Amino acid sequence: MSDQPKNCPNCMQLLSIDDKYCPGCGQKTNAHLLTVSELLSAFWNSMFNLDNSVFKTIKYIWAPWLLTKSYVDGQRKSFLNPMRTFLITLLFHFGFLVSITQIDNKTTRSLREYSELERSKLYQTFVSIKDKAKMDLAVCSFADTIEQKIFNDVNLPEKDTFFVENIFNIDKYPITRKDAIELSNDSLFSKYKITGFKDKLMVKQMIRLNLDRAGMIKYSLGNAAWGVLLTVFALAGFLKLIYYRKKKHYVEHLVLMMNIHSWAFIILSLLLFIGIKSDDEVRGFVTLLIAIFLPALIYVTLKKYYQQSSVKTFLKFLLITGFYTLMGISLILIVSIGSLLFF
Repeated sequence: MSDQPKNCPNCMQLLSIDDKYCPGCGQKTNAHLLTVSELLSAFWNSMFNLDNSVFKTIKYIWAPWLLTKSYVDGQRKSFLNPMRTFLITLLFHFGFLVSITQIDNKTTRSLREYSELERSKLYQTFVSIKDKAKMDLAVCSFADTIEQKIFNDVNLPEKDTFFVENIFNIDKYPITRKDAIELSNDSLFSKYKITGFKDKLMVKQMIRLNLDRAGMIKYSLGNAAWGVLLTVFALAGFLKLIYYRKKKHYVEHLVLMMNIHSWAFIILSLLLFIGIKSDDEVRGFVTLLIAIFLPALIYVTLKKYYQQSSVKTFLKFLLITGFYTLMGISLILIVSIGSLLFF
């Protein structure tokens, strides 16, 4: 008697007696005890057996117009899903940007704030030494001169107000640098009687911005990927508008934009990697290459995919570039502001 089940164990698809593979998911239909060799074989295949679609996608990703046309025309199994490729390359690119961004809180904090904090510490040390030598009149006289000339406008950390500029109207709270560093948020709000939700949020984020700019910048950079993602969807709508006579569906423009960005993310990551490992002269060349090569590829892609004259393509290229810049900056700013408020 056959031990083949009536339904696929994987997807519960109804099976016929002659089915060796499930018509629903493609899994073998024979039911048997799992063996160690089968487990190892499945692991090996899942880890190292790259589908032919991967190689075809890599082959044609350097020509986004061909990749898009082939996929839109129906060759779906021959290539990776363009949205999947786009998301993978986007996450890789921004992850790479975060990894190469060497940020140090001391260097990114404002020079004025950092220098004032260091002067406060130095002044404390100076006062301590002066107190120990107060019996020596000559030393005291010399020390007084130094104090007047160098430390005339320095406050101690206990008196040094943290917010030195009127930002978001939160300078009304005389929070000292010492309290901003040492107290928890709840203790800080209680001590300075900060009750409103908006004021609490602004105070908390401005303290974080000043004390942990490295984390803030990396967090904002990571979230900028969302701005690019939204820009691509908006740009596809803009392409449908300016190429309305081509009678193409929105999704076709979207696939084209995703393929262009996938290519751009790979190239940018590669060129940036070369740049950070090279000297200033090579970095300058890499920057020039990015500035020339990327726009040229976009222009060629638009011309080959939409099949319009060079003049029309160039004019639409300028429109697309302007729209992309404005929309991209706007959406990235929105994401960045959101990161600033809720980081």
